[in-house]
Amino acid sequence: MASPEQPAAKRVKVEAASPSKDDMADAIFRSWDRDDSGALDFEEIIPHFMKSISHQEKQETQVREQFTKFMESRGADPKVGMKPELFRSWMGRLDEDKVLKHYERHVLGVSDGKYDMNINKAVDKAFEGKSLKEILDAPTSAIQGISDKGAEALAEVGVKTVRDLGQWRFYLMARAIVTLAEKEDPVKPPQSRLMNIRSAMDRSYETMSLKGILKLPPSAFNMFPAEVDGILDAGLKIQTIQSLGMSKKFAWANAMVELEKYEASAQA
Repeated sequence: MASPEQPAAKRVKVEAASPSKDDMADAIFRSWDRDDSGALDFEEIIPHFMKSISHQEKQETQVREQFTKFMESRGADPKVGMKPELFRSWMGRLDEDKVLKHYERHVLGVSDGKYDMNINKAVDKAFEGKSLKEILDAPTSAIQGISDKGAEALAEVGVKTVRDLGQWRFYLMARAIVTLAEKEDPVKPPQSRLMNIRSAMDRSYETMSLKGILKLPPSAFNMFPAEVDGILDAGLKIQTIQSLGMSKKFAWANAMVELEKYEASAQA
């Protein structure tokens, strides 16, 4: 025997529970807009675009060309990014089932299974099992090995969160110097004396070699107050540009910053 038709009131309630196609597109836009700028640039779109089975064989240059062509065809500047209205139009080319799948994955956080990933050996016990975003937004003491004293020291130089730690420009400069210093030839004189990092260093150290710079205190960097040397030494035992550039704690935080760009999270 066929089941009776649902009462009209109940049918309306069920239908109302499902967001419209435009509402889903708006929610997807917000989840992809990582920097909350109100526009999606190419770097924010490409991870999701390439995830589609129909696009996995394409190279990034091809996708960039398509993105630029689409934006210009709609009178939009690719450098500015895709605004919500244009994104709604772009998603409108998909049928509702495909939009719903994007909505479930990127807004509701639905996945094909449980994630096995963790970085428990890099974070304080209280942050084990947390998302990358949660850890990055936490105080620097969330990193394993950074004590409250170390966190206070970092806060004095404006580094208050794990995200700040991973993006601190003095660490990034120090790491770059550490990476390239081993490729510096100490014997053969350079044919050209043009290479320099003058804007990064205080005047007294502008002409030094990369290997020489590694032995200097962090205050040798331009715009780095001398008193900060004592703060880093007392809080983190960092005394030289080399020890700053090789710091595992900064490296862990920087790695989290990079990977968080690709983390899917459910929206409130």
